[in-house]
Amino acid sequence: MEDNAKNAYEKAISYLEGNRAEYSLGKGIVHLKEAADLGHPKAQYNLGICLHEGTGILQSYEKAYHYFQKAAQQGHSRAIYMLGCYFTFGFFVEPCDERAADYFQIAATAGISEAQYNLGVCLLTGKGILRSEKEAVHYFQIAAEQGNPEAQYNLGISYYKGIGVLASEEDATHYLELALRQGHPRAARALEEIMMRPSKHHSKSKLRIL
Repeated sequence: MEDNAKNAYEKAISYLEGNRAEYSLGKGIVHLKEAADLGHPKAQYNLGICLHEGTGILQSYEKAYHYFQKAAQQGHSRAIYMLGCYFTFGFFVEPCDERAADYFQIAATAGISEAQYNLGVCLLTGKGILRSEKEAVHYFQIAAEQGNPEAQYNLGISYYKGIGVLASEEDATHYLELALRQGHPRAARALEEIMMRPSKHHSKSKLRIL
């Protein structure tokens, strides 16, 4: 069964990436579902994404959740992250901050930058987890180092306002510039504010969450 799942997944990717003579989203989804139902974790995750977005298949949060769960049970870190999102936003399931934070923490430990960023937000706000500005900044930091623009922005603001870390205009500017290069919508305004306001007027205020 494992070989059948692997072969079906390879066929799916071949159709979806256009490696065969003809690209076919429809055939790719058929083989992706075959592989997913045979227990292939990557197929389960990718089918979950297709179902979540309605790409090549009828959109269904319920079915997406089912496949994310299946992949997560096999340790697929991005599927675990998506479960955190489902419990954050209430896609199909009842929202639960505690379960969302748990899933984000597992995926963050596995190195998923989006999970690290979202865990940072949970820690900053105390949603589903004990509030800790210092820990929030830690997760923003490791996500920012992976190039996550939301984390770069929040880390920049943290350094600017002295939230969970010693205030530093130099570090704030550095991370905000990184976020700006990736098109973060509020980074330019934050950088302008840093340039316009004297350091002595800086005050600690609540971080704006994306």
